Amino acid sequence: MPRLEFIADFLRRLRRDTGGNVALLLGLMAVPLIFAAGVGIDYGRAVQFKTQLQSIADSAALAGANEFVSCSSQTTGTTAATNYVTKAVAALPPHGTLTPTYTPGPSSCGGSTAAFTMQVTLATTMPTTLMSLWKSSLPITTTATATNPVVTGTFDTGNFVSYACDTNVVYWYVVPPGGGVPAASAMNQLWSNNNSSPTSNVTFQIAASQKIGFAMKNITGARPTNLGGCNYGNNMYGAQPGDTQWLYSSLQPPSASYNIAPGGANTGTHGVYETNQDCALVVVKGTPGHGNGRGNNGNGNGNQAWNFADPPQGSCYTTSGSGENTNNDDGSICYGCGSGPKMATEMTNAAPSCSQLGGTPYQYNWNDMGASQDSLNYGNDMQYQFSCSGGSSGSGSGNGTTTSGLTLTN
Repeated sequence: MPRLEFIADFLRRLRRDTGGNVALLLGLMAVPLIFAAGVGIDYGRAVQFKTQLQSIADSAALAGANEFVSCSSQTTGTTAATNYVTKAVAALPPHGTLTPTYTPGPSSCGGSTAAFTMQVTLATTMPTTLMSLWKSSLPITTTATATNPVVTGTFDTGNFVSYACDTNVVYWYVVPPGGGVPAASAMNQLWSNNNSSPTSNVTFQIAASQKIGFAMKNITGARPTNLGGCNYGNNMYGAQPGDTQWLYSSLQPPSASYNIAPGGANTGTHGVYETNQDCALVVVKGTPGHGNGRGNNGNGNGNQAWNFADPPQGSCYTTSGSGENTNNDDGSICYGCGSGPKMATEMTNAAPSCSQLGGTPYQYNWNDMGASQDSLNYGNDMQYQFSCSGGSSGSGSGNGTTTSGLTLTN
């Protein structure tokens, strides 16, 4: 009995003793508190990781759409998106296996295409820390869709009249991905002075990110006299009557491959043209004018009037802006005597994409480098404006007045 009374008394005293309860409760609460904190930390890491992954998906979609410019370039666009993801994920924090999905659209082309799109979906997992007691990893998925709208390019001569003795023909072409001379199949004729009624306005459809160039085919002294041509003999560079030279706006200078025709064949010209100086093309940016439609000497774009400054005359342009050929007062050439604007400045947007132009028209002023003495007179042998419209609403239908270019639509 004494032993039983002792035990009963001990239990009664233990029940009345409240010392250490707080420590006991804290000990019991510590487990869920630590777990909750771990959950918060892991979810915070997951949110930060998803932001990084979303940025990669966005940029990859834009990279893919930028290269997806025609129905035949789906693979090129997908490769560009894939390459971007491959390089970018290397900088991510530790994560599970990444599963990318690339979906170009449209999957096939028929009739008119409003836009080319690239959707990139990235799915992976992120390992947890304290939360691993409940879940070893968190699933992370991001999706981005970029749109490359199909827009309308407009070539407008403004009723330009050519006084050149040479035959000059102007083309537009898609700039080759690796640069250089375009393929013969890429050439699209816009205008020729070998015609009594040359075309004054041409429109064509093209993806907003696609770079386009302009080429002038020059044939020495070949323009018929009834159209204003004349046979003046050899020109200043040694080209003989009937010789053909090519000038490409995507090359700097345009005469860099003057003796190479589209496709790579040598023209056989006797001339030796400048290959380190731009003596052929000056590009002038339009500035908003007042009124409705066409400006003083500009191209109308919707209801906006545009004006163009007179192009500079009498000089070639080098990469450095020094050592440039210039005209003397008597019309002769002073070789390497001048200094002024650099070639890149005078050829800004000589081979642009419509998204680069941003709805602003540019004027292209050509000197065909002909005559017995090159006058370096830009805009005398050919002058036209080029602008783009459509795509501003995201539909790429060509009904807008500006070009938005590449956009993230999702």
